[in-house]
Parts: sequence; structure tokens; C-alpha cells
Amino acid sequence: MTASGCATFRFDVGERVAVWTHPARPAGEVTGRWAGAEIGDPYGQDAYAVSGFVTRQREASLVAEGFRPLPVDTRDGWRMTGRGHFRVVAPGVVESDGGPGILWYAAEEFGDALVAVDWRLASADDNSGVFVRMPPLTGDDPTPATERGWEVQIDDLGVDHERGVTGSALHRTGAIYGRAPGDFPVSRPPGCWNRFEIETRGASIVVRQNGVVVSTLIDDERVPRRGHLGLQAHHPGSRVRFRGLQVRLLSPGRDGAGPGHEESRDPGSP
Repeated sequence: MTASGCATFRFDVGERVAVWTHPARPAGEVTGRWAGAEIGDPYGQDAYAVSGFVTRQREASLVAEGFRPLPVDTRDGWRMTGRGHFRVVAPGVVESDGGPGILWYAAEEFGDALVAVDWRLASADDNSGVFVRMPPLTGDDPTPATERGWEVQIDDLGVDHERGVTGSALHRTGAIYGRAPGDFPVSRPPGCWNRFEIETRGASIVVRQNGVVVSTLIDDERVPRRGHLGLQAHHPGSRVRFRGLQVRLLSPGRDGAGPGHEESRDPGSP
């Protein structure tokens, strides 16, 4: 742990990871790790020893075994719709600037899937969101994402703009925005990385934050069965960083089982 109480390592010793930046994308076991501050990494990124490799691997080059990375810093397959943008601030790390707008993965739609991503606030009043199963966007209008997509909220103040109040469970971090409350505030302080795992299966969505189930929407027929992923640039002055976006496709639940029927382990805490 750092002095501020932030967890520093995303992967544990003994965990299986894939080195996705390698042409063959081989998997190996984490055998050692070093905090970025200890080794003088210019971006503060942690490094890992991975079996089968003689050199250290920077955190941005690793993905949990069984997951597929969707690097946000390369922009391959990504489009920005609306105002604002995301700027690259470190290998594998982007930060929102301005808004409102949506950076969305236009190259592919996803159905039943486990989506994992790290995020970090710069200040307590920052605001953003992770969209799942959102419709494709055309032109420069991001509103179809907010009207027909499903947003996992990032707003530790829980601002309900319509009622002009804070502390709304339907609008705070981890909530499925306006649809299912964020029941357990478990965010780490600004400057610390947090982890979302968003499981979409059939008409159900389960959100885990830092290993805790914080929001659940079960058998809601309004949930589309497929859609795109997106990250939100909410407003000028809000600076939210993202890294480590990765997806694991899930088999549909058998025998009517809902979320959790198939194992969905945490792909590493931030």
C-alpha cells in the first residue's frame, strides 16, 4: 500500500497473465513485482516478472488470462462523439477533458460479457461513467448513449441534477444510472485507482467495485441484449483517468441461471 492508502499492484504473485503486447500474446505466471516509484518508472507504473520472460513487464502490457484487452490509448476501433476528448497521459492510460461526449468502441458490439476497467478521480467532484450495451452513435450527438445505453456511474457526490441534491444512490458511483442504486460507497480517495467489474448477462447487469457487489439489475427486459462500450467525458474541469479496459465473453447462463452462473473472478485489483 502507498502512504495515501492506495493499492499499488493490479496483479498478484502466482496469478496467470497474458503479455498482450507480445506478438504471440503468451500467458505466464507473475513471479515478482516492483512498485513504479521504487524502480523510477517515468509514469509511475508498476512492473512485473512473468515466467518465460527475462525482462520486466510494465503493467500496461499485461492482461488477466482469459480476458481480451481493448487499449484506450491506441484509439484503434474507438470514436469520439460529442464535445470533449480523452488525452493519453501514460502508456495505456487516458484522461477525460471537457464534455459532454462519449468515447465508444465502434468496432464491435458485446452481448454477455464481463467488462473490467480501472478508473481514478482527480478531485471529489469529478464525474464520468462506463457505458455497456449502448447503441451506435451517428453524427456528433452523444444523447442516444445516455438515453438508451446503460451507464455505470462514476460520481462520488451522487449529484441528482434534476432534483438539485447530492447523495442520491441512483446517481452515485457504482449505480446503474437512474435504474439501480449504488448500495455501498466503496470508492478510494481521489488519486487512487478503483476497479469496476461489470457483468452483463441476458437482461441482467451486476456491478462490482473494488471486489464488492455495489449494484444489481436482474431480469430487466429494457436491457438490450447487445451493444457497444463507452467512456464518458462529462464536463469541462472533470478529469477522470481510465486504464486496463478488458473484456471476457461469457456463455449464456444454462438452465435459466442468472449472473454468476459462470465463474467471473476478479481480474486483478488496482
